[in-house]
Amino acid sequence: MFLWTIFEFYEPGGPGSSYFASTTNNSFYSATAINPAMLSRIDKSGIGLVICQPYGISNLTYSRLAGNLNRPSLGLSLATLGQTGYHEYTFTFALSFPIDKYFSYGLILKGYYLNIENYGDDLFFGLNLGLLYQQRTYRVGIVIEDLNKPRSYQGDLIITTLRIGATFLPTDNLTFSSDFLKNGDSEQLMGGVEFMLLPIFSLRIGLRTNPYQLALGFGIIAKHLNLDYTYRYHPSLKETHIISLAIKS
Repeated sequence: MFLWTIFEFYEPGGPGSSYFASTTNNSFYSATAINPAMLSRIDKSGIGLVICQPYGISNLTYSRLAGNLNRPSLGLSLATLGQTGYHEYTFTFALSFPIDKYFSYGLILKGYYLNIENYGDDLFFGLNLGLLYQQRTYRVGIVIEDLNKPRSYQGDLIITTLRIGATFLPTDNLTFSSDFLKNGDSEQLMGGVEFMLLPIFSLRIGLRTNPYQLALGFGIIAKHLNLDYTYRYHPSLKETHIISLAIKS
């Protein structure tokens, strides 16, 4: 039961939800969850909320509150996943440091807290190291997630994950993003495309392997308010609807 999700369903939210790639998309949602090096490349401060019902499972809810400051380049988040008698919490503190106008690196300190009614609770910590190289038309990132191999009180281990990602922007209204993940013997490829149809409206599509998943979504930008919606298809489970709402300054 403990590693049923651990914390496998950890959805950063924002644009990356639609194309799965979260290593280089320069969103504070992803920067506070995956690659903190992006924080020093985000020119606005913001706060956002992510909500969904994973795979349509009755009574199971997921929510995440995330925010960032562009000066200094730091971010915080708190995610909750659970139902009656069972809850997981993941909180993060992220910092980013620019090396020059192209390179930056960052660290995320993560806390994992689990509470199971009548069985007790557990708390342990993980660490992410992220790197980012950014030019005008492309970005490349590398992340080592849970590099300290955190272990629960019961001895359950969170395996270190390697992420390599890239984003390509051939025009102002077209973005391609992709990630490669290696976690133990498991490997995944994911990626997608974003079309900016209007200055305030974009469409997104994404694919993910192992297991195969498809995502469709859109984003709306209205002054300081951003709304992102994603529909996720899973071959053996029900669909997931992900909503992210952010305010930026």
